[in-house]
Amino acid sequence: MMEWYKDWFGKEYLLVYPHRNESEAKRQIDFLEKYVGISKDEKILDLCCGNGRHAIELKKLGYDVIGIDLSEELLNSARKKASENNIDIKLIRCDMREIPYEGYFDIVVQFFTSFGYFDTDEENQKVLSAISRSLKVGGKFLIDYLNPDYVVNNLVEKDEKTLSGLLIKQERWIDSLKCRVNKKITIIANGESSVFNESVRMYSLDEIKVMLGKSKLRLTDVYGDFDGAEYNVNSPRMILIGRKI
Repeated sequence: MMEWYKDWFGKEYLLVYPHRNESEAKRQIDFLEKYVGISKDEKILDLCCGNGRHAIELKKLGYDVIGIDLSEELLNSARKKASENNIDIKLIRCDMREIPYEGYFDIVVQFFTSFGYFDTDEENQKVLSAISRSLKVGGKFLIDYLNPDYVVNNLVEKDEKTLSGLLIKQERWIDSLKCRVNKKITIIANGESSVFNESVRMYSLDEIKVMLGKSKLRLTDVYGDFDGAEYNVNSPRMILIGRKI
């Protein structure tokens, strides 16, 4: 499943995840304001911004935000949405390991499990190092990541649904050897099948703490969902908040 993310994040991705919408983004920005604390004079990076639902919402609220993503297709969707809302926003195509800023941002946010995509710990570490490099000293970060315990205990191995006239079949499995959760997505339209994959490294909280430390990032808070619940083994998410030291 090497570099699966280069194929998957396009129009099909938006079809499979329609519930990742503006109302969810607003709720998560409320969390960001309450638990991280952001102000209008701070520079914010929405890393792996996708179709821009958080970045555009932040911009609507008057925040100074830049969006970065690898998918040109998702960025074009974000540009279209920004234009429709008369929003002027800077959107950049680049790899999350190579953020083209140094000591620039006050806050970096990364929503909806955009960490752990790469095959090796070294490559995933580069993401945290890029976040650290792009932040000012004392700058804050929020990483919305999966909770490995919750994923293992609540894995739905197979499901299928119909969305926008498409049949979408999903298969999920855990690779215990590589500590990854994998998903195969088959989309059937007019008798034609397209197959996509997802694969995410499942890091424990202790592993994450070590990785953050290696990149001069310090964890200050961990939450289990966007309602502000305390993190535990049953939490649906692992929301990591901290600072560059």
